[in-house]
Amino acid sequence: MDRLRRAGKAVIIVLGVTWSLLGLLPHQVHALTPALTNSQDVRLVAQNFNVLAGTQFRFTVGVPDAAIRNQLEQDPTTTLRITAFAPVITRSQVRSIAAGTEPVGQIAVADLRLIQLARTDINNYTAFLSTTARTNSLRLTKDGVYPIQISFVRAGQPISKLNTFVNFFNSSIETTRLPIAIASTITTPLALTPNGSIVISDATRQQLTDLAQSLEGGAAPLSVQVSPEILDGLARSTQPIDLDLLTRLQTAFANHDLLLAPFVPVDPSSAMRTERTNDFLQMRRLGDEIIDLRNGEKTLSPNIWFSNVPIDTDGAELLHDVNVHTVVLTPQAAAKIGTLDNYAKPYRISSDIALRTTDPLYATTLTGTPNSPVITAYSLAAELLTQRQEIVDSGGVVSSNFVVLTNTDGTPINAALLAPLAVAIDRAPQLRLRALSSIPRANSEATLVKVPRTDGIDVSIAGKAADSLADELASTSLMLPTDAPQRVSWSASQLVMLDDRLSSDDFALYFKGFRNQLRLLRASVKVPKSLSFTLGGRESDLRLQLRNDAAIDLTVAVEISSAKLQFPDEDRIVTVPANGAIDLVIPVVARASGRFPIEVVLYTPDGLVQAGQRVQLTARVAAIAGLGLVVSGAAALVLLAWWLSHWRANRRKSAAKQHPAIG
Repeated sequence: MDRLRRAGKAVIIVLGVTWSLLGLLPHQVHALTPALTNSQDVRLVAQNFNVLAGTQFRFTVGVPDAAIRNQLEQDPTTTLRITAFAPVITRSQVRSIAAGTEPVGQIAVADLRLIQLARTDINNYTAFLSTTARTNSLRLTKDGVYPIQISFVRAGQPISKLNTFVNFFNSSIETTRLPIAIASTITTPLALTPNGSIVISDATRQQLTDLAQSLEGGAAPLSVQVSPEILDGLARSTQPIDLDLLTRLQTAFANHDLLLAPFVPVDPSSAMRTERTNDFLQMRRLGDEIIDLRNGEKTLSPNIWFSNVPIDTDGAELLHDVNVHTVVLTPQAAAKIGTLDNYAKPYRISSDIALRTTDPLYATTLTGTPNSPVITAYSLAAELLTQRQEIVDSGGVVSSNFVVLTNTDGTPINAALLAPLAVAIDRAPQLRLRALSSIPRANSEATLVKVPRTDGIDVSIAGKAADSLADELASTSLMLPTDAPQRVSWSASQLVMLDDRLSSDDFALYFKGFRNQLRLLRASVKVPKSLSFTLGGRESDLRLQLRNDAAIDLTVAVEISSAKLQFPDEDRIVTVPANGAIDLVIPVVARASGRFPIEVVLYTPDGLVQAGQRVQLTARVAAIAGLGLVVSGAAALVLLAWWLSHWRANRRKSAAKQHPAIG
């Protein structure tokens, strides 16, 4: 036994020497392998996924590390080997090969020296292969989805491997296409701050810029849901960069599918259970108005509800009332429903509302930043093609299926992955990229699924708090001109408080901020506290100055009172110009002379809400000029009346003495 071990070691040593002499020593090959098999070092940069018979295959690979690239180029034995394997027919085959399993059934192979490859400006290598020629070709004959392995080879040994796929087909192919929608939702932080101003963060701008770039640079239509509140924020922002970004987005939306959404996220299931349907309807109407304004000439479909929160039967009932016929849930929202047998077919939440969601396998692949986005994109496209074939093989009707692609939570798919995936789907003759809003209404045969009762945010709590401000808002709004921008912004602020993403602390900030907006406007009209008046007589005019510190005309009701002064009993509704003042002339009747306090209170025009603080002023009434004459005249009249009465009495006595009968 020891002899055998020693003999085995001797053989290994001999082989090692032989390999070393031939330049094939395993450790020499292995020295490059860790770098080259790492997707950060050798990557598939681009390829044509859909290849028509009679045209060319095109594969572009990159080796970013200059040192490794120099080693490859200096070795005359280096080639780029491209191998085609037997077509895949199931999704599991595609996923296995994409995960690194070696394809089977080699059909064709092409070895190209580096000198035969085209070089790009950034030192990538591009291989062009014919589908028909005898040399430098991959000769395929049948339609199918073929695994392709791309390897750098040195001295006959592969030192890197990349697996991808191609969709090879004849020009005569005619088939029913499987409809596929790619959807995402943008719910950035609120642009409307608690104090009513618009603030858009750099992170939000970057997210929207990335969205615009994705919509501008690829196949169409992609389906996107953008929070109307952020679009409204861009339009109301004073920053030129925000207005330019809005213009760019609006141009991009014209070629894609802009989905309707409430003004801010709100859970329809909770709204229905807590009798806050009016709040939900207001959210929906305002959201529809904003999206319609930013969508150009296209007609928006109100029938699809795309959601990242679960919708139960209560929510379905409310959505049915606003003409929704299909709810599309992200995998995160649909998680509690459980596994479905076929994610391409429709289900039902209720008798009136259909349910669609994304296959979690697709969603997991689409989520995050893949190491090789191009390979991931074409692996997904290959899997979609095999899914279509599985439908055909099982006797299903391709056109009655509809695949929805999103990542796990519905946020935008990585742009480097999205662009090649959308193009691959769009150009495949077996697939069709469709708008999510084009999903057909499900028939009565769709399977009814049991959706657990949701336990999301209780919107009634925020709703009741918002209700407590309703009367104050209505009264304060009467101070404004009918076309004042505050009327619109206040309505938005009131709705923002119902955003079900707000924590209790965030809600408290918005509630306080909104109330402060109302109070600050009411306090903008003031009466100078240092005013004092001198009234020169019993009847006089009091000139009361009102000042408006706001940048908009404001209307107030003025109430004035004093214990010693009498004012006409009338409504005093006055409009004070923006950043200006006005003198209000009020007739006064003094009841006495001296110094008296006057209390002035400003109210909203309906008299229900006080505007600002009560102000106490001082009026000085001088000695009334005609009052002594009045008193003297009265005394003279009294004296005259006494004298006349006395004279008449004496005359009667004198007459009685002289009358004959009396004597």
